[in-house]
Amino acid sequence: MRLPVSDGLAGRRVNTLVRGTVAGIGLLLLTTLVVQGRPGGERLPKRMPLLMPDDFESMKLVSWRVEEGEPDAHNPLLEPAMPWDSGGIMAHGTVLRDPIDGLWKAWQVSTPGEAELDGLRVKVGGQRRLTYLESEDGITWRRPKLSRVHWIDGRRTNILLDLDSGGTAAYASVLVDPENREWPYEMFVLRGPLATAHDRQVGHLPGPRGKVGGYRYRSKNGVDWRLIEGPLDLGGAGGGSFSYIYRDPDGSYAAICKSYSGNEHGDRFIPYDNTPHGSLRRLSLRMSEDGRAWSGETPLLGRDWRDAGYAQFMELCPLRVLGGFVAFVTAYDASNQTTMLQLAASRDGVHWWRPDRRPALPNPPLGDYGGGMIWQMHHPIVDGDRMYVYYAGSEGLHGEIHDTRFGPRIEVGNETVIGMQTPTLPVNSALCRASWRGDRLWALVPSAGGVTWGEAVTRLRERGGGQLVVNARVKPGGELRVGLLDAEGRAIPGYSSDDCVAVTGDVVGHMMHWRGGDTPPNNAVKMHFHMRRTFLYGYDWIKSSSI
Repeated sequence: MRLPVSDGLAGRRVNTLVRGTVAGIGLLLLTTLVVQGRPGGERLPKRMPLLMPDDFESMKLVSWRVEEGEPDAHNPLLEPAMPWDSGGIMAHGTVLRDPIDGLWKAWQVSTPGEAELDGLRVKVGGQRRLTYLESEDGITWRRPKLSRVHWIDGRRTNILLDLDSGGTAAYASVLVDPENREWPYEMFVLRGPLATAHDRQVGHLPGPRGKVGGYRYRSKNGVDWRLIEGPLDLGGAGGGSFSYIYRDPDGSYAAICKSYSGNEHGDRFIPYDNTPHGSLRRLSLRMSEDGRAWSGETPLLGRDWRDAGYAQFMELCPLRVLGGFVAFVTAYDASNQTTMLQLAASRDGVHWWRPDRRPALPNPPLGDYGGGMIWQMHHPIVDGDRMYVYYAGSEGLHGEIHDTRFGPRIEVGNETVIGMQTPTLPVNSALCRASWRGDRLWALVPSAGGVTWGEAVTRLRERGGGQLVVNARVKPGGELRVGLLDAEGRAIPGYSSDDCVAVTGDVVGHMMHWRGGDTPPNNAVKMHFHMRRTFLYGYDWIKSSSI
């Protein structure tokens, strides 16, 4: 997929993979994600490089602020309405703006509704159909009436993969390559025959070895799909399952997999949760040169000592930016059976850092769309100066914890709760989206607040001249100053924090000024940030010709 990337959020493309190195693995992820610029081809202003802890050699009274996403004013963008999606629409799939015809398109999972659940028998668990949506603007969506699958009453539907073609469908990763004139659309999807099926096949191919398995499809138009191969050999536990798959310009692939690890924190494991053999969900990376044979697991993200409660991880959807990657992580709290989104960053696509464990997109109250679960789609989308995440906002929980019909009863805190996690409940979700300012996902912030100064000193950085610009928001009564240091950490005369003209207000690409001048000497290789009531989103050295 050799598509140009935006000069906004996305950085330069990497067309080679350094085999056998962790850094090389990271380069595979989303180096040519479809990133949209402004209409008419306007160039976006240059974003600051990724801001992470490894930029600094010391910190004092500072911490990290994550900005919460803004739910779209039009949410829900599309609600359940048809018999085949009355129990949930928009989950485990891909939304993108097609580079071939400019339409916004979605390939996502729909499920029928169920008015009553008879005991633990849930009928909809295996009735997940892959369906197709279109939009002119990314806000108003329609269900095209296709001729591929007719409903039992004879009407045309927007169903692409029905149950009789291989059973349930989930996690459709759709990749578009306009340069491939024969098969510009490629899709990886998890499929699994229904439990009652006598013939365990997916189309003309063998069924998966486990409950579900990965299958590859190709299409000339994104609607009529041809089954090419499967089940894919992804190895490991889970029957060859994955969350999403991404393709590199050199033709190789990366799969973000939901894996399972042993319960190393027994006091933080909930017995009624539905993981097999009492294990915890984590995320790993698998690689493939051709999409057929896949490597072993490279761990990406698992629970650590900073994670609150009973955190586990379902999905990680990355996007390449200047200086590394950002990603949204689908975090699952087994104590209340909800999923929400956290933000993460990485230099190499393998080692991930989360600025804060609080949500970047929190759940609204239960009963609202997203109050139960938030399931993000294949990748964030950059359009103009905003970063969008399309998601399935679910009214329902991941499982039942207060159903008194079933046992055994488990005492947790001051409550008696029940686990009803053997089946999968209806998701009852709608299509929603949220957005962030693309250049303001998180910031370095004074952790004491008020009039107390926070400080941070950057690592040595050879800059070769240029002028310092910052992206910051300074609250009333606050200020931002920067002192420049040499390699030994000594203040440079004329460029100390006292010599700095304080920054106030809300600024992007603001050039710093000192008594000694605007262009510091070349031995100014460290910066000493002094912040009070300030959110520092980024900084960079810019040649005067670029300003």
